[in-house]
Formats: sequence, structure tokens, C-alpha cells
Amino acid sequence: MKKLYCSIFSVLFLSCTFAQTEISSFNAAGAGYSTASLNDYQCLGINPANLGWTPNDHSWNLGFFEVALSIYSEPLTKKQIYHDLFNEKIKLSYQEKKKAAADFTDTRLWAQGAVTWFGISFQNENVGGFAFCIRDRGLWNSVLNQNAAEFLFQGYNAPYFDIHVPDTTSETDTIGYTSVPFDETRASAVYKGTDLDFIWYREYNLGYGRKIIEKNDWTWYLGIGLKYLTGYAGNQYYQDSRDSLVAFSSLSPIFEVDYVADPLHPVTGNWPKKTGTGFGFDIGTTVKYKDLKVSLAVNDIGHIKWTGNLFEGYDVHIYSIETNGMNNYNVFSQGQLIVADNAPEDPNQWIALDSKKVKLPMNLRAGATYRVTEQIEAGADLYVPLGGEIPGKYEKALFGIGATYNPSNYVQLNLGIVTGGKLGTHIPFGVSFFPINNDATMWQIGLAVHDLTTLFKQNDPMVSFAFGFLRFSFGQKETATRYLER
Repeated sequence: MKKLYCSIFSVLFLSCTFAQTEISSFNAAGAGYSTASLNDYQCLGINPANLGWTPNDHSWNLGFFEVALSIYSEPLTKKQIYHDLFNEKIKLSYQEKKKAAADFTDTRLWAQGAVTWFGISFQNENVGGFAFCIRDRGLWNSVLNQNAAEFLFQGYNAPYFDIHVPDTTSETDTIGYTSVPFDETRASAVYKGTDLDFIWYREYNLGYGRKIIEKNDWTWYLGIGLKYLTGYAGNQYYQDSRDSLVAFSSLSPIFEVDYVADPLHPVTGNWPKKTGTGFGFDIGTTVKYKDLKVSLAVNDIGHIKWTGNLFEGYDVHIYSIETNGMNNYNVFSQGQLIVADNAPEDPNQWIALDSKKVKLPMNLRAGATYRVTEQIEAGADLYVPLGGEIPGKYEKALFGIGATYNPSNYVQLNLGIVTGGKLGTHIPFGVSFFPINNDATMWQIGLAVHDLTTLFKQNDPMVSFAFGFLRFSFGQKETATRYLER
């Protein structure tokens, strides 16, 4: 029996060790800007030119396990995200399933996150700054049309499957068939308007930045970052401008997705295993004039070559279904159980491929900061996605403004406003503490959220956090290149 898996929702939160555009830098996540402010290993993937200067006189920076995660939901309320999204003990009634299908129709479920497992940098006045980090990054973005949402939650009770026949050949009790005219049952027509993409990869990023020119009050910095990538999940499903179906999937075996057909390069096991490899690079520049810094960077130039468990979607006819839909809201773990059968004479929905190159979600960043007083810095950022339909890409540009306030050497407060990306407008906030902060050593810990307004509303929430507790700097430089002082 040839089956179409209507959803790959199960893939995301099995890998939730995955922020908004600051990646996993907790000390910038609450400010709304980062391109001209982040430094040391944290500027990798943002703007490597900032390795040419430091905010203090320490030459070494070291960090472990900096984490950020954001979930933006139009179909589910804040309460449902906290209490229902991962609760598999819930048993939805028929009416609740209908409401869930309606709530998920033409609404966005988005999540992004990262974890920096390890980061280290060394910065020197004469040779410039070097940095290295190991970081996992992932982004999920989905919008379901009415049919896809109804199939997911209602199964054979969806209006599309208007013929019900008792099932005597398997453990299910009913098979639903459709009486829709055959030429209208192509997947590209049935799922028109559905857009689903997901990517998860690990990057090993090596960066270098240095001062190029210093004259009077002007200083110019350049930087580059090179990264090797191991991909654990790549998935995309959408219709192009000609309404043709475009779909591919390459998922680590941890996701336990059954495509019925055999892959050309199978990857098996119970742990995350790579299904693709790639290379990328970032370039950036920063110009400083007195207390003003202006930066420009282009990141994620490159691609991932997917090979393991790789399939390409085929535009089959959607014909029947054997399930009554999901019983709870945990679309990430149960989505793969919702199957619809192809028409009898169709090929399999998923065709095995040898390899597929997919571009990284390239982006342009522009930013500026200005030191208002010794304690206050203001900044602005513009993030512009580049390229076509690419997994992990923001759909629209984002703009952020904010400020950082240091009331003492031991506390830092961040507050900003971020808007765009088809994610609404949000107010990030963060706080960092420096239990140790002197000329020889600094220890920084902190926590941030990407939207304060979510605390006071239920609908369209941005549930998020970013934290870090093991971030240190030490070692005095012989010659300081200090720009900002704590």
C-alpha cells in the first residue's frame, strides 16, 4: 500500500535542543540588536568582523551550553503551548478535533532555536581575533491549508473523505475514501497553500577578524567565518509559482518516519545521525567612529548536500485514509501517524534520491550602536533573508531597536522592540549578572525572553527563553583595543 505522510510534525521537538536572529547569545537576545554589538565567539554567524575589537581588556573568552528557543503560535494559545502541546494524555473529542483543525487552518506555527555547546576566542592587538564554536541550529515553519489541517486532526471524518467503508484488513475500524473528481485530487491541488519546512544542522565555525585601518577617530574592521556543517534533518513542502509540488525529506533515524520505499543511502539507529554535510561562510565589516559603530554582514553563504534517507516528493492523487486523526495537540510526536493513501495506480509519494544540494538560509544583516553614556548603549538591527524558498529562511525582513543599560559593573539590562518576519511585533528583555568582573576575570550569567507582551496575552504568543551560565573571559591583553567599558 502506497502511503503519503501528511505531516512531518514529529521531527521538531525531538531535537528541541535548538532564537531569534541572535542565535543563542543570551546577552543580546533581550536587546533587539546584535550585528554591531556582539563580540568574541558569540559574533560567529552574526558578524565576524567584531572579532577585531573587544568590550574589555581580556584576551580570552570561553563559554559552554548557551541555549535559546522561541515558539510563535497562531493556532494555539499560550496556555495550550505550556499545558497541552506536549500532553499526550489529552483525549480530544470529535468537536475539539474539528476546532483544532479550524484553528490550524491557514495559521502559522513557527519555532527556532540554537544551542552553543562550546565557544572560545582569542583576541590580540597585533594579529586580530580568532574564534571557534560548535553550535546546533534549527528552524521549523508551517502553515497548513484546510485539507491538511482536517486530515491531521479529523482523519476519515474530514469532509474530503466522504465515503466510509469498514476495514477488515488491518487494526483500524474504518477506511475513508473521497468522491472528489480524480483530476482534482492531486496533492498539489489538495494541499495548495500548505507550506512546511524544517532544518536542523550542527556547525563547526572558525572565524577571524581584525582591524584594517585606524586613522584619527575612524577604525575599520573586516572578518570572515568558515564552517563545516553536519545535517540531521532537512524537510520542505510547498507549491512553487507555477503551482507545482516541491518536496524533499532527509531525516535522521531518530524521527522514525516511514516512507514505505527504501532509501538509496539508508541511515539507521536510535540516535541523531547525520544525513547530510555541507560548507558555508560568513563575511562582515564594522566601521567605528568615536562612539558610533556601523556594521554590515552576509551570513550562511553555502549549502548542505543531503544524501541519507533522502526522498523527493511526488505529486500523487490523494485517495483514502485509515485513521480518525490525532487525539491530542502533540503534532510533533503524532503527526507521522496520520496517513493518506495514494490512488491505486500512482507511484509512491516519496521517490528515493541519491543526493540533493540545498542552499543555506543566507541573510544580510545591517546594524549600528551608539554609546549614549558610559552606562547606556542604543542600537538598531535590520535582518533581510536572501534567496528563494529555502528551509530555515525567514519569510520577511526583521527590524529591531533597543538599548543596553549597565547600572553597575555587576548587572546589565537589555530591552528592545523587534518586528517583521510574519511573526508580529515583540518586546524582548534580558538581564545579565557578573558575579566576578575585574581586570583579570569576568563571569557572566543571564536570562532573556523574546517577548514581554506574551506574559500578558493568550493569543499569538511568542513563548521563548535564552540563557547562559558558563560564560567567562580572562587574560589581560598587552595592548588594549577596548571600545566599550563595562
